[in-house]
Amino acid sequence: MRYGKIGFGCWQLGGEQTVNGMQNGWHVGPEAQRIKLIEGAISSGIDVFDTAQAYGDGISETLLGTAVSRSGRRNDLLIVTKLSHLNTLAPDEINWPTFLSCLDDSRRRLQMDAIDVVLLHAPPPALLSDNIWSLFEKAREEGYIGSYGVSPRSWEELQHAADIGFGSYLQWNYSALERRCDEPFLSRLHQRGLKFIGRSTLFRGLITETFFREGPACCFHDARDQLPQVLLTEIHEKISALRPVAQALDLTLSEFAIGATLLNELSLCSLVGISKPDHLTSIIKVRNLPQVKLEEIQSALEAL
Repeated sequence: MRYGKIGFGCWQLGGEQTVNGMQNGWHVGPEAQRIKLIEGAISSGIDVFDTAQAYGDGISETLLGTAVSRSGRRNDLLIVTKLSHLNTLAPDEINWPTFLSCLDDSRRRLQMDAIDVVLLHAPPPALLSDNIWSLFEKAREEGYIGSYGVSPRSWEELQHAADIGFGSYLQWNYSALERRCDEPFLSRLHQRGLKFIGRSTLFRGLITETFFREGPACCFHDARDQLPQVLLTEIHEKISALRPVAQALDLTLSEFAIGATLLNELSLCSLVGISKPDHLTSIIKVRNLPQVKLEEIQSALEAL
């Protein structure tokens, strides 16, 4: 089945959250509004949804499960979730009962007997072992999951996962400012039968008009407060150079960035974090851009 090139990233839907005393969540509306946002996305034709156990400590999965169940469109959608609770265990502590218990937490919250794609979420390298591989294979054979893979933390870990061929899905950063997962790398994955999902399309909401206006001194009061100042300054300099290019094409920074991901024919899709109706409106606008406009985005990227 062929899915749309823009997927719904559900991190923001988990809401406010702290991890080790640090803000790791997002300021969003009431849960009922978040569910309606997902329902609106499904109605608009978005058919890939990516969530994780860690997003709001399960809240994101729960809200997504509720919206999908209400929609009656489960069979039309690709649902991806990520397991992080395994990361707290030593590899030799993970057996079929502990693995299935972790997986069942997500299945229950998502209200799904089978989850289409399940990824390890920023796992320590030791988890990419024959033992964990065999547990995923058993889950697939017993119909609990469709496919599996890895969403690693670093570029080096992504390359390692690709080299050993852990599962059939890889997820990593891909945006107008992060192009290492462009055609040469994805061609290698494609030859090995691996599928790629791009994440952080808007670089945690930094490739936006809001961040352009407010600058690197902005106080986010959300997960972005963890980002180092030197990175914020670097990103602001880059989007300041990118903005005139986007304006010349009658696009906002975020619309330009989303459009850039549509050019990656070898990726399954790219995820955009959505927490407001305006975000969904921008995605629909970009999805309907004529081919000539996408070619102009391609030319602009090559000229940068």
